[in-house]
Amino acid sequence: MKKRIAAIGFAVCLLVVTFLAGCGGNTNSNAAPADNSAAPADNSAAGDNATAVTAGGNGPYQFGVNTWGAGVPMLDSFGDGAEFSSHALGNTTIRASDDFTADKEIANVQNFASSGVDGMVLSAAAVTTLPQIAQTCSDAKIPFVLQTFIGDDKDIATLADSNEYYVGAVDSDMVYDGQVIGQKALDDGMKTAVIIGGNIGDNNMDQRTQGFKDVFEKGGGKVLFEARCTDPSETATKAEDMLAANKDVDCLYALVGDYVPGSLSAMDKLGLTGKINVYMSCVDEASAKLIKDGTIKLGNDGITLASYIAPTLLQNYLDGNRILDNSGKAPRFRTIPFLVTQDNVDAYMSVFCSPDTKPFTEEMLNKLIVAQNPDVTYQTYVDLIQSGLKLDAILVAHGLPATGTSAS
Repeated sequence: MKKRIAAIGFAVCLLVVTFLAGCGGNTNSNAAPADNSAAPADNSAAGDNATAVTAGGNGPYQFGVNTWGAGVPMLDSFGDGAEFSSHALGNTTIRASDDFTADKEIANVQNFASSGVDGMVLSAAAVTTLPQIAQTCSDAKIPFVLQTFIGDDKDIATLADSNEYYVGAVDSDMVYDGQVIGQKALDDGMKTAVIIGGNIGDNNMDQRTQGFKDVFEKGGGKVLFEARCTDPSETATKAEDMLAANKDVDCLYALVGDYVPGSLSAMDKLGLTGKINVYMSCVDEASAKLIKDGTIKLGNDGITLASYIAPTLLQNYLDGNRILDNSGKAPRFRTIPFLVTQDNVDAYMSVFCSPDTKPFTEEMLNKLIVAQNPDVTYQTYVDLIQSGLKLDAILVAHGLPATGTSAS
């Protein structure tokens, strides 16, 4: 790395002497220089109405982006968010699905490394794969950032202490997510609940369940059963089995929007439609419409915001302006879920469910990039998450009126 940086510095000096021109950009011994000579032509254009932002280092770069699966709206949205920000920053992307398997997740990272990408925006959805993923990136000297699915907390702490190519992690506060739903169910007079969601071991599911139970059961409620699915295709069958054995239950909590359709189908088949309150996390377009018509009582969302933020950490790293936390380590950021109710669902859909709009604006991205905002620090990210990513703040950033509701 030192030899490369020295060579680059010498070459730049020669250019200065030869052409009497200044040179810009920053270098940092912690950042891996980019080599874009072999970047493929596919995905080269900024999509999703992204506006390219001029990079301040050696970019544009090429990022590898994985998703746990393809064809599932929520999972697709995580990849879409990562690609949107990456493209808006002027970069290209290679995207791959893990097909819901740990082996494919590892293989995708290895393929990204073999392709010579400049960085990776990764979802470690299989959890136990993270140490091997991190080693692959380290061996290839390719920086990586984790988004939404970030593996085990202990592994994250180890990476922050030992892996110079680990740039940071951004996910949602999923324990809080479940706590909010649990409290809302209690507020509505619910005494019993069943839960349905993805596979055990998936932190996105386990932590929401933990949060819901902490609040609901301590508040006097009782969780009668919890059905967990390998993927959404199992929802209808498992929901029917669960509800058939608990027909008197007060409410159902779907951990992700992908598990709502099958649950509603099971309720309809058993004659329980309208008799059970439905709550959820990770609202998507289909479930937002169900909140609007009252089929679903309410839900939490904001889960996709992490996918928009993560590429900015990678961009800053590659530009030679690495963002570090107050301990001098790669940061861990957690976005805060917000409620989607009948009172604010139309406003929510205008930003989160419109094909022509993304939650993050160009201005929001610029504020997180050192090349555009020399004053950006770790605290800039903290401040954005605490106050700038509530629904009303996002609406205002798009030039739309705030809802003024307490849920926003």
